[in-house]
Amino acid sequence: MEFKDYSIDKFLYELKTDLPSPGGGSTAALVSALASALNSMVYSFTIYKKSFEKLDEENKDKMKVFAEKSEAFIKESLKFMEADRSTFTTLMDTFKLPKENEEEKLYRSKMIKEKTILAMEAPLNLAKTSLEFYDNIEFAVEYGNKNLTSDAIVAAILLHSAIESAVVNVFVNYNSLSNKEEYENIPNDCREMIKKSLERKSKIVKGFGI
Repeated sequence: MEFKDYSIDKFLYELKTDLPSPGGGSTAALVSALASALNSMVYSFTIYKKSFEKLDEENKDKMKVFAEKSEAFIKESLKFMEADRSTFTTLMDTFKLPKENEEEKLYRSKMIKEKTILAMEAPLNLAKTSLEFYDNIEFAVEYGNKNLTSDAIVAAILLHSAIESAVVNVFVNYNSLSNKEEYENIPNDCREMIKKSLERKSKIVKGFGI
């Protein structure tokens, strides 16, 4: 069963147990899905309503496009949840590979590295995609129904949490790589993403007077 078909109770139950997944990575993607869903709610209360009719044609068209992208990001976030579970489960399986002789040891090490990289890329891509979503939230804050501004702001707060959480999971896998060549830029890239995310989130929250 995919996470999107879980009840809230089922997800929380599996999250709290000793099952290998869901964990922090899938939870980070769930938080990004919640952020995009909240943002979509702003558009649902705006498009074709009074506040929408007051916009010029250019911003009406932009809002429709942003609303579609917001809906798409919900689905994409759910896919990131599955990607995290899949890559992490596969990585865990590689540690069970035999290591009785040199050939098996070399193969096991090779597979662990490959699957660690895949497990690292899943949250890394989530963080990158989430960072881009700030454009959407900023538009919702500026042009959406003003009664829903607080919901768009909560979306920004959640989005930053998703990005920070995703980066933590990137570092967990990055730090376990014995050979970090080709990936040495990842720590700085991640720190820069968190910096940019905090700046954009803070700007949105500050605009609400907090």
